[in-house]
Amino acid sequence: MNVSFVKLLSRRLARMSNVPHAVSARRMLGAAALALWALAAVPAHAQDPAPDSDDTSVTLPDPLGPATPEDEKSLPDVPLSSQIVFQVLAAEIALQRDQPAPAYQTYLALTRDTHDPRMAQRATEIALAAQSPSDALAAAQLWQQYAPDSERAAQLDASLLVLSGKPDDAAPILARELAKVPEENRGNAILSLQLLLSRGPNRIGGLHVLQDLAKNDLNRPEAQLALARQQLLSDDAPGARKSLEQALTLKPDYLPAALTLSQMGPEERKEGIASLEKYVQQNPKSHDARLALAQMYLASDRLDDAQKQFESMRKANPNDLTPLMALALIKIQQKNFADAQTYLTQYAQLADKTPGADAGQAYIYLAQLSLEQKNEAAANDWLNKIAPTSQQYMPAQITRAQLLAKQGKTDDARKLLAGLQTSDPRDMALIARTDAAILFDAKRYPEAEERLQQATANFPDDPDLTYDYAMAAEKTGHYDIMEAQLRKLMKTQPDNPQAYNALGYSLADRNQRLPEADKLVEKASALAPNDAFIMDSVGWVKYRMGNTADAIKLLRKAYSIQPNAEIGAHLGEVLWKTGEQDEARAAFRAARKLEPDNDTLVKTLQRLQVNDL
Repeated sequence: MNVSFVKLLSRRLARMSNVPHAVSARRMLGAAALALWALAAVPAHAQDPAPDSDDTSVTLPDPLGPATPEDEKSLPDVPLSSQIVFQVLAAEIALQRDQPAPAYQTYLALTRDTHDPRMAQRATEIALAAQSPSDALAAAQLWQQYAPDSERAAQLDASLLVLSGKPDDAAPILARELAKVPEENRGNAILSLQLLLSRGPNRIGGLHVLQDLAKNDLNRPEAQLALARQQLLSDDAPGARKSLEQALTLKPDYLPAALTLSQMGPEERKEGIASLEKYVQQNPKSHDARLALAQMYLASDRLDDAQKQFESMRKANPNDLTPLMALALIKIQQKNFADAQTYLTQYAQLADKTPGADAGQAYIYLAQLSLEQKNEAAANDWLNKIAPTSQQYMPAQITRAQLLAKQGKTDDARKLLAGLQTSDPRDMALIARTDAAILFDAKRYPEAEERLQQATANFPDDPDLTYDYAMAAEKTGHYDIMEAQLRKLMKTQPDNPQAYNALGYSLADRNQRLPEADKLVEKASALAPNDAFIMDSVGWVKYRMGNTADAIKLLRKAYSIQPNAEIGAHLGEVLWKTGEQDEARAAFRAARKLEPDNDTLVKTLQRLQVNDL
């Protein structure tokens, strides 16, 4: 199902910054997005940090900085000769000339000649800066050899061994470092060790090391959680579930374990919810527990239950911004825009009075609600309230550009985008995507494709740009480019359902390679079984392959989940071809009410010569 390029872009903009820049208020926030938003609001100590988080400060110490007293004890008594001074100067000059290799080799040679760990430390720093982990490991091991009491050297050596896929070699160092940790901090230290082990490519080897290191700490819920996280990374879901259940047996109110369990699947989510419900009943004043429970309700699409938790939080602390925003987003999901506007207005008023708070996010949503009510002047007024210092200033300008485009002022919108100044690569990519979407919406497809070709060259690792480039290439008939970009996305993001869906739908729509198209959309459906647009794609492929009965069932279900002009057009066409022309006309009429100018709908009606709606 090839959903409108602009709508797809809008969803991604919302997902990137938790602000729906241009998506219709009716689809501004689904339950999944609500769940993600609520999880972001859970305090750090209650969350399940992602294994691929960039925060390595706990386990990967910075080798820079002055030597510690322990390091000073390891320094050899080596006179500073003119030869040493010359070599150090030569190495530093090489670095200034962007030649790290000779600088690294010079410091490594000096380390071996002088046995001075400072030389090894400098070689390690150079290798790390040059992104050469093998060289960094060699230097770090020399550093530890000549400074055996240096914690920094030992920790860095262990970290680099793990990152090089050698967790077994790192185990003795990790065990020695763990033994130094005070008893009261041991649980958190084990969690930090798991975070380090998760970064290495040898996940199973890391699990074995962790199991050995934690064998005397299995009565700690933190240790069970650490094991569960590594088991999940090692594709041992049954083992992870057992570890998480044991963590909750040891500590029923252990929020990170409950959250992790809830994210494994529907049955596990029920267990996590039950555990937290029990805890909230026993501790009704716990803000963190209520927030975590509300997040789980949202992940289970239990909006009413989540709303009750947020209302309790709001009653307990009227100055808490979190429940206000959550309640507003729930009301948007329930299509109760009046109450949503009330909550958002209250949020903005409170945020303006709260030091460090930012009302910009509320103003963005208020602008979107105004656009939903066709009140563009009010939308502009809300956007004008967002100060340049707000974190939402850039999203506000993007929304303003989209508003201009909606008014038919395409060139003015693009001029506004071109004038935005930012050094943040994410914002630069966002601006490029928005610019391309505006061109696409104006049916200037070749320009949109050219803009995205340039953007993907500048940001080759941005999956959203890759997808958008594929969709623009399809619109101009460059199917080879489209398929190449989608194949690239499947390789870098094998769990991205939209990549499989887009290619499968495109093949089916062109009536080509239908067995392959069927496999692609079924793969997408397995990854996102409740996505209405993917369901539509599966139905469309079934129709192309001659299975009209299943096609009609799938298309009806997809339309009931997400009333959409393109889905309606497909449903109408299949009904028309099976002789159910009265039902087909009803489907076409309903689709035309939703979006009369939808390309797929217009072309379908023309092709079938349906003129009596």
